[in-house]
Amino acid sequence: MPFTTKQDLLSSYPYGSLAVGLNELRLILSSSGTTGTPILTFYTEKDYELWMERLVRNLRLIGIGKGDLFVNTSNQGLFTGRGYTDAAPLAGAVLIPVGPASPEKHLKIMMELEVTSFHAIPSFTVKMANIAKGSGLTEKLKLRKAILGAESWSDATRKRIEEGLNIDTYDNYGVAELGGPGIAIECPAKDGLHVWADHYFIEVIDPETGEQLSIGEEGELVITTLTREAMPLIRYRTGDIVELMPSECSCGLKTPKISRIKGRLDEMIKVRGIGLYPKAIDEVISSIPELTGEYQIILSNLDDITVRAEVRKGVKAINELKNTLKSKIKEVTMLNVNVELVEEGAIVYQGKARRVIDLRRL
Repeated sequence: MPFTTKQDLLSSYPYGSLAVGLNELRLILSSSGTTGTPILTFYTEKDYELWMERLVRNLRLIGIGKGDLFVNTSNQGLFTGRGYTDAAPLAGAVLIPVGPASPEKHLKIMMELEVTSFHAIPSFTVKMANIAKGSGLTEKLKLRKAILGAESWSDATRKRIEEGLNIDTYDNYGVAELGGPGIAIECPAKDGLHVWADHYFIEVIDPETGEQLSIGEEGELVITTLTREAMPLIRYRTGDIVELMPSECSCGLKTPKISRIKGRLDEMIKVRGIGLYPKAIDEVISSIPELTGEYQIILSNLDDITVRAEVRKGVKAINELKNTLKSKIKEVTMLNVNVELVEEGAIVYQGKARRVIDLRRL
């Protein structure tokens, strides 16, 4: 059967992708993109109930439930990450509905109310971890578990977050147009993400030829919904690059399994003929303790690339740090890049991190 693409959904905005009447809907949400036409996602009553069931599975699989005080830091508007606000009480946790606020405010609430678990995007959590570590709050927090998603994040970022907040973190995967979070999640083994195969059928394909790939091969994730009423999608090309993994797992689950997201097709940038995913830069930045973990990749002229990174307060050996970062990036990417180090707090954005700024004259 043919693929379904993002463009198919954009061209049918707002209600062309609906498979039921508007009067049968319970909820309308949208993608978390900040530019252009959003992609809407629709839920009937049954869709919503099954969504909650999957999110509860996610939370319980990683050990969030009765006895937990839970905060969802995500935007409570149209963003599908809001689903955890409704799911946490269903999993047995006590909900504290803070919603969007500064990292400082979240840390204050988490410390004072003895919050034990939360949901957030990784880039926001890095900010909280940096503040907690820099202000001596790490040991005062009662945090145990965090469920993170909506952005790809590296193992080095995971280490930075877990050390800064003294917490156990888990990656979860969702796509707004496929119903949001609740497609796949890590288990305590943290060896790939388990796909809820009673709701989603997955394939990994060669993005150029469309050929199906086998276990161990890296390609584009394609998903078919099995239980959605309002907006069923067949062979939807997610644009996310993953590797199909063996289903056996030490946790006992035998679901299909995928690797953590390695990058997105629309995020890959070509520089001097080399394909670069921002996650490769993320891995390097997050591995250097003198940096905060915040960075941007700036492309200019024909093929100039500058990596701008924040330096922690109090760091003195700036030139040495710049050379270290430049050397490590070349080792990982084979690219010579310009490095610009800026003071902590200089890189600002709203919502998801804006990692690539393309100013090239092509």
